[in-house]
Amino acid sequence: MGRSIVKCVVYAITICVLYGVIEYLNNRNNSVKGSSQDNTHYIVRVPSALKYVYMTMFILGIILFVVFLLFKAKGNASVTMGHLWFSLIFAGIGLLVMVWASRWSINVNGSEMEVHKMFRGKTELSIQDIGSVEVGKKEEIILYDQSGKKLLTIDGLSDNYDRFVKSLKTYGKIK
Repeated sequence: MGRSIVKCVVYAITICVLYGVIEYLNNRNNSVKGSSQDNTHYIVRVPSALKYVYMTMFILGIILFVVFLLFKAKGNASVTMGHLWFSLIFAGIGLLVMVWASRWSINVNGSEMEVHKMFRGKTELSIQDIGSVEVGKKEEIILYDQSGKKLLTIDGLSDNYDRFVKSLKTYGKIK
């Protein structure tokens, strides 16, 4: 039993270090790229509110882990290893959302776009390559290529959404 608790503590410390490193790298990235943005050169990112959601999940998972660990250390029989693993998995989900959110972006440079997706890597695309644009019920923008294939969806709450809409209007993609 003691060995499995040590293993959980090592996992908790590891995901906390990973969270700190990824947060540092993400903030460093934003400060370098964020200072030179204007209406023709900008980065569309996932909504800022998502940052607070994954941060809350992660912190809540770590707090639960610490509370369960204290109860387990005091000999409370109702706290099992399942409680510790649940709290670590909950914090891990917050960490995974953070990784996804920090990876997804659209770098717009005039009429050229560089789309960074989580699993597909980087795709370069021109605004002229967009066949049609559909605005959904929740203000999301759905981009289609010339053949009608869906390229990507941009949520209405995304950072620099308004700049992106203005760019699409400038190139005649949205009326």
